[in-house]
Order: sequence, then C-alpha cells, then structure tokens
Amino acid sequence: MQAPASSTSTTEIVWHDRRYTARPIAGGAAFELYSDSHENGFQPSGRTFHRYVHASEVSSAGGELLRAGVAPVSVPMMPGADFRTVHQYSQNPRIEGAERALVSAVRATAFVAVGTRMIKPLSRNQVARQLTTPPMVSGVCFREFDVAHLRTPLDRVTLAGDPDNLNDVAFALRWRVICSCDYVSTEAANFPGLVSMPGRERRGSMILGTGFLPSGNHLIPEFTTANLADLPLTARAEILAYTPGGTEISLFQYQPQTNVWDRVAGARHRDLISRIPGLEKGRALFRVDPAAHAGLVGEHEGERVRVTADPGHGFSAYVRGAASRSPVSRPKRYFTKARWRDIDVLVLGRNEDFVRLRLERPDVESAMSAGASCVERAVYECWAPRSELEEPHTVTVDYPLSGSGSC
Repeated sequence: MQAPASSTSTTEIVWHDRRYTARPIAGGAAFELYSDSHENGFQPSGRTFHRYVHASEVSSAGGELLRAGVAPVSVPMMPGADFRTVHQYSQNPRIEGAERALVSAVRATAFVAVGTRMIKPLSRNQVARQLTTPPMVSGVCFREFDVAHLRTPLDRVTLAGDPDNLNDVAFALRWRVICSCDYVSTEAANFPGLVSMPGRERRGSMILGTGFLPSGNHLIPEFTTANLADLPLTARAEILAYTPGGTEISLFQYQPQTNVWDRVAGARHRDLISRIPGLEKGRALFRVDPAAHAGLVGEHEGERVRVTADPGHGFSAYVRGAASRSPVSRPKRYFTKARWRDIDVLVLGRNEDFVRLRLERPDVESAMSAGASCVERAVYECWAPRSELEEPHTVTVDYPLSGSGSC
C-alpha cells in the first residue's frame, strides 16, 4: 500500500510475516506502519491506518536498526533463553539465582555511551518545574532507543508518566549522555530497598529489581541517575509533547549560553503549551539559574568556571554570555552529600533554616526515619533543619576529555 502523502523516507518492512509500507522514526529505532485496513492495533490516520512498532520487531532491508547508533537489548544464544522466557523472568522480583543471572546478563547488554539520547516522562506539573528551576535531571529514565515505539499518551503510561495525560497529551524530557558513569541500572543490587517498598509508599509502578520496567508486553531496560543525584542537562535538551496520533513535538529547548528554555513550538501548538500549569500566556523564554548544590565545572584560562556539555562536541565555558573558543580542561560534575539521622542523603537546596534532602538509597526504614515522601517514582525527599546535617561535603566526578564515555 502507499503511505500518506505527508510521509517521507518510507521503506518496505516485514512485521508478523506481513509486508508493510513504513516510515523509520527516532533514527531507525522504531517504525510507523501503514495499512489500508483497520487491523488489530492500528489507528485511523487520515484515509489510512497506522501503528508504531520497535525496530527489533521487524525485518527491513534498509538496515535502520544498525544505523540507529544504539545497541538493542540482546538475549544470549543458549538453550531455554528466548525473549518470552527473559521477559517472564524480568517481571518477577522474586526470581531465583539462575534466572536472575540470565536477566542480569541480558540487562548488561543495554548500555549508554557519550551522546546516547535519554528520555524521562514528565507530568504537566513537572514540566512547569523544569522550566523554572535549575537545568538538572534526576531519577528513573530510559534510552530513547528502547521506548521510541511508545508514541501515544496511552502507550507512554507504561513509562510511569502522568495518568492524567491519558488520551490527551504526554510530556517528556530528552537530553544526551555526558558519561556512562552517570547512570546505573534499577537492579536490586543497586537499590535493594526500592524492591520492598509497599504500594502506599510508592508513586508510579514498582521497581522490580530486575533492571526492567514492569510491562506485560515490552522488555524495556530502566536506568536511574547515579546516586539518584541531579545531573546537569546538556546543550539543546528538549521538552517534548506526544499527541494521541503519535506525533512528537518539541516544545522547548535549553540554551546553556544564556541559561534559558526557548519555546520552539509554533503558534499552532499553543493548545499543548496551555496544558502546562502556571505558565504566562505567550511567554517564549524561561530563564533558569544554575544550581548551587550540583552542576558542571572546569578550568578555563586558569580559572574554575561553570561549563556546559555538548556530547560529541566537548565542553564549553561561557564567559559574559558567549561560548568560549578556548579549550576547557578538567571537566567534572559535582553534587552535595551529607548524613542526617544516620541516613546518607543528597542536599538539594536550602532556605534560611531548612534544607531539602533526597535519600541516596531509599528503603522502608530510612523513609520512615526521615519522614521522606515519594515525590516521583523511586525518588524520596524531605526537609530537615540545617543545623542537624552531619558531614556535608561536595562530591566530584571527573569526566574524560577524550569522549570515551566512561570515568
């Protein structure tokens, strides 16, 4: 069949033993399939029908999956190991040693490198906060490659987004990896306490401890920011919207040289922006201040300065609002840690007498002791008197200048 007239760069693929006209999306990580008839899972799109599938599900002579630049999750070639078996094990937080070893081996094939594009689902309120607070990201996130086929708000609820966005619009933050050391798996070895969190103490779906997202259909590897700490956003990070038809729209883009979020969506997308609470009507620029508790610094002309990362193009210092052409040396990320009530915490912000804290290794006991509440999936925060903090100190993570992607 022919694709809609508005489609470009279509190709022929085979999915479930049938041939379809399709359009690669997200750099070849997924496909939009077209059909003349209303098949199962296909939705109306003009005078035809369409649906989205991951590139790993189809056969294509075009080699789009190879060009996507990210390695898919791989199942080892061994008796008894196939997608169905691994998926079944990945959804069980109580699997035994042999099964867990298999799942861990599969999970280890999902890795990030410099420039890997990451996605974090956002609620409407989280979008509003992102536009008005320091340019940082933290918590559970995903490789864009693994979720590129989840294009509609209904599909993206799987990623623990805001259920209120169902059938309306879904939002997300997209940025690029500076260094692989900034991300860890959600496996129980890294966060044992999250697996046992009772439902009343959680927001969103549970953390299974297998490193994969709870899903009846998909095998999606999860990541969190290392230590659950805030990471600096990279140049041209984006806030996205997804419509019921599966269209991805870039609403805002982060410009580090001026510390602003720039509205890049045109007037025809005003209705999407109007769904974000608290925004001034017609406002195009949102200036944000750098954080005091975390950020990215380096040395420029013998001085320690704030820098920004543009993965694949290195690090830049901004002097009097302009990007310096001089090289930046010794780039490093920093964040603030402390202890409170014998609990390891991250220090996020403060006012005159109190500090906002995040549990570094949340579990039931520490959450109860600190009175911490779950502010988003896997993230537990509270406020504490500044005078009660113990051992506050700055932690630094050195980044390589070579672009190797590992510290």
